[in-house]
Amino acid sequence: MQNMSKTLGLALATVLFTASAAAAQDNNALAFSGHSAASFENADAPASFRVKLSQPQKDSLVFRLSVENPSADKVLLLIKDRNSNILHREVIPATPLFTGRYNLQGLEDGDYTFEVRNGRNKIVQKTVEIKTELSVNRSVSVE
Repeated sequence: MQNMSKTLGLALATVLFTASAAAAQDNNALAFSGHSAASFENADAPASFRVKLSQPQKDSLVFRLSVENPSADKVLLLIKDRNSNILHREVIPATPLFTGRYNLQGLEDGDYTFEVRNGRNKIVQKTVEIKTELSVNRSVSVE
């Protein structure tokens, strides 16, 4: 169990966090070219509240989280593993637009959940599955 705690601690240490309070920034400055892994919204959230999780480069384990929060409420981000252990906890600044990048490269295969909360209310959650696939290529030649 202690080994697992060490592994989770090391994985958490690899989470790269870069946040931008983009209220005064041009939208083009935040643009990524790449494939969107997910875009999600929650019907229970305030109508103006929007959350988007994307994967700028296909097969990369770096994810971009954008939170549009016009009322500038304080919001909490949790990244959890399959067993609901909290790997990362972050209070998102009370800004109209928040953008953060998260690197899950150091995590083992499994399901991880990005959960955005406003107080005790869960606004949105999205699960990311990390799965390593290996392929073996055998070739035979006769001379």
